[in-house]
Amino acid sequence: MTRSRTPSSNQVPHADRLAEELLAKGSLRSPAWRHAFATVPRHLFVPEFHVRTEEGTVSYTDRTPGWLEAVYSDSTLITRFSPEGLAVSSSTEPSLMALMLEHLQVEDGMRVLEVGAGTGYNAGLLSERVGSALVTSIDRDPELVERAHVSLAAAGYGPTVAVADGAHGYPPNAPYDRILATCGLGRVPAPWLEQLTGSGLILANVGLGLARLHRRGDGTAHGRFLPDAAGFMRLRSPSTPGVPTPQEVLRATRGEPDRVREAGEIPGLDDHAMSEFLLSLFLPFGTRVVRHQADREVHCVLDAASGAWARAEVDEHGRAVVAEQGDTGVWDAFTELLGGWDDAGRPGIGRYGLTVSAEGRHLLWLDRPEGGRRWDLDPARTSGR
Repeated sequence: MTRSRTPSSNQVPHADRLAEELLAKGSLRSPAWRHAFATVPRHLFVPEFHVRTEEGTVSYTDRTPGWLEAVYSDSTLITRFSPEGLAVSSSTEPSLMALMLEHLQVEDGMRVLEVGAGTGYNAGLLSERVGSALVTSIDRDPELVERAHVSLAAAGYGPTVAVADGAHGYPPNAPYDRILATCGLGRVPAPWLEQLTGSGLILANVGLGLARLHRRGDGTAHGRFLPDAAGFMRLRSPSTPGVPTPQEVLRATRGEPDRVREAGEIPGLDDHAMSEFLLSLFLPFGTRVVRHQADREVHCVLDAASGAWARAEVDEHGRAVVAEQGDTGVWDAFTELLGGWDDAGRPGIGRYGLTVSAEGRHLLWLDRPEGGRRWDLDPARTSGR
């Protein structure tokens, strides 16, 4: 089901050109979503924004030359920064939005919850696809919610847009056939599973992966990661810790350790992308910073949930001297998980899957959930079994 309207005359060619670009890239595959991207006026949701380029950050308003072209480019448009200069709200690059919407497998008549309203543009796309009455979009920030509501109304849409803690979902409009998280998660909140229909689906950025999880009859959710890594701005909730900034990691790991020891060669540490993906699952509220020195790499890891940290100085032969404070085993457990990836022939992200219990416990697995390579991620100390 789609809801057609006549977009403004200066927007038609830009939106249609964006839809064609996404189609050519393979991000869009279905006529319904192609129609949505060609119809929803993105410019109404982003009157002011910033774009990061190789030369630096460029600011746009609707009076800036090239504004409309930038709006309808396949770019992430940053709409708000924190006082520390960190991006805290944006309109995600359309190719990633299209990829997620296609994988959401929405059908006519389905009720959808979006966690992370942002500018409201994605809620507009969903409303165009299934109708405003079936779409709910939530965010913690009252100012963002109000702006999204105004922009959606100006575009001709009227979904439910509410101020709510995303970690708790939105019970008033439950149950949902689909839950889409346009924010990053450390863990899938248990209330989301409770608010899904019996055959519902969650598509969420868990760690640095996009997990597509189907609800089962026993109340668990189960599914694979999409093949490509992705990272959204984190869900902000009083019930979950934040993720440390690089500055906080470096400051903490300069402290005096509880212990210092030697570790053997660490297979797999050379693949930065995969090691980041696995670390993001193992430490859902942790961050790693890698400092490169002449003859070694220094890996600094801080877990915001426990305050534990590790600083591993790895020489050119892969041997490490590890300094740790707080919970023991952070570094060993991470490298064990990385070693399991290396032993398995370095599989891609798409071969990993996730099972989430009704209570919110997370189990990572390779190839199949009942196979021999599984890791219990909660509590956050992995042990292959």
